[in-house]
Amino acid sequence: MAGGAGVEYYFGYALPENDLVCEDFRCRDKSWDFCRIALEFFPSNQIPFWQMQNADALVGNIRNDNSKYCLAQPDAVYLIYLPNGGSTELDLSAATGDFSVKWFNPRAGGALQSGSVKSVAAGGKVTLGNSPSDPQQDWAILLRKQSR
Repeated sequence: MAGGAGVEYYFGYALPENDLVCEDFRCRDKSWDFCRIALEFFPSNQIPFWQMQNADALVGNIRNDNSKYCLAQPDAVYLIYLPNGGSTELDLSAATGDFSVKWFNPRAGGALQSGSVKSVAAGGKVTLGNSPSDPQQDWAILLRKQSR
């Protein structure tokens, strides 16, 4: 989501299975699951990430800090990641038409889910509602332009 071209793992030196002596990678099992879930998410939801760009300002993150992220193919597809859960607004002032709003659980994977808002109309800032469950956990929100 940040436009990166790869992943590097650093687990530190505070754990018994630290980066220098780790010979049993089962202790990193959750990390491998999260990678698998992400790798399945993009193709199974036909997200054209190669045509998308960082658009954090559209979710009010003008400092590009770690509070929330937006990857966008303007006026077509928007992918928002909320690392701390909650909800957000998305500025669709430059877009037209209606967009479906679906939520994705990056901890468990699976199908897209409906939150409290099912669709939004472009033309200004829109509120994306609340996640289907676990509002304090991280969530991804996928908006896709609806065909007429």
